[in-house]
Amino acid sequence: SRNDLRSLAKLIREKLNLSDVMYFPIVNVLEVIHIFDDDAHFEIVEANELEPNEHAVTDINTKTIKIRSDVYDGACEGVGRDRMTIAHEFAHFITLCVCGFRLARSFDDAPIPTYCDPEWQAKCLAGELMVDSDLVKGMSAIEISVACGVSLPAAKMQLSKIA
Repeated sequence: SRNDLRSLAKLIREKLNLSDVMYFPIVNVLEVIHIFDDDAHFEIVEANELEPNEHAVTDINTKTIKIRSDVYDGACEGVGRDRMTIAHEFAHFITLCVCGFRLARSFDDAPIPTYCDPEWQAKCLAGELMVDSDLVKGMSAIEISVACGVSLPAAKMQLSKIA
């Protein structure tokens, strides 16, 4: 559930000593990804090394996050969309490699409950990591976007999920 993933985000922030940090330093977190799993690592790759339109991917077998070089550079420069892309892949790594969530698949086209969908899980966890619900209470979407370094649509989405 979103509440479970929010709690997980808070645990990750605690482990990284970032509980009170508004701007989650996702690029720096990649540098210490091994504290979550000794075999984990990330690679900066050229666009032709990923599928067309892929910005980053997580290989759960090798515990590798591959990030397109322009996306990594954008994240280093504070581009909200690129920062969220990396957070999304980090969230896949955490949910699938560290926490052992299972990939939900349907072989008969039956709908998969949203909370079981690994894409929803990664999107939700990434949002919760990048925008801590306790730290942004009372802020506007624009204020959240600037303070947390996320796009305005991401700030609005997270704001809509804060009770």
